[in-house]
Amino acid sequence: MLLIDYLIVGLGGAIGAMSRFGVEHLGIFDDNKYYYTVGINITGCITIGILWALLHYWNADKSWYLFLLTGMLGGYTTYSAFTLDAMMLVQNGMIWRALFYVAVTVVGGLGGCALGLFGTERLLKLL
Repeated sequence: MLLIDYLIVGLGGAIGAMSRFGVEHLGIFDDNKYYYTVGINITGCITIGILWALLHYWNADKSWYLFLLTGMLGGYTTYSAFTLDAMMLVQNGMIWRALFYVAVTVVGGLGGCALGLFGTERLLKLL
């Protein structure tokens, strides 16, 4: 890995992290941050599917993968926040809510990624 690769990932990560911070402070769901984390993870999974399909289709340079996927989306869709949120729900005795939260995030994320990836590939074939 070259220093430039780290800089590319770092720049993308900073943008992704700031985007996540901005979304978490939209004020749509009052103070319930769990809805924001679910929304961020699912929209991030849809976006990564779309970008992966587009970058592959365009035979994009490795730098674009590093900037967009590793950097931006890595900074935006932090599953570490997801796991901490789930454990905090468990710790607070909200076991069923934690299970629902995990199930919706995992199934929604996989579904979102598949939708983004296969939907974009299908659209690209129409070009």
